[in-house]
Amino acid sequence: MTIEEYKRQSIKRVNKQAAVSGAFTHCFDTRAQSERQRTSERKRRLKALVRSNITEIDVLAQYFMISVNTIKKIAYSAGYRISKGKVVESVMR
Repeated sequence: MTIEEYKRQSIKRVNKQAAVSGAFTHCFDTRAQSERQRTSERKRRLKALVRSNITEIDVLAQYFMISVNTIKKIAYSAGYRISKGKVVESVMR
């Protein structure tokens, strides 16, 4: 038996033990839940920043350390509009 075969066998054995013990159940649910929590936390922080008159998209993207497109998606989902590179309160709210 080569070292590679031994490594492969041990990885399979560890994965099988983990699956039997239930380590892999709900991993996708947990990931989705953490994503929802991160998005809601970003929305909450975005609303607080917009209330304190920090509205420029690129400044907000730097603050959150995410891309401009991602901050736009968060702003739209929080109910804001984007006008001339700034986050604006939506009239529809």
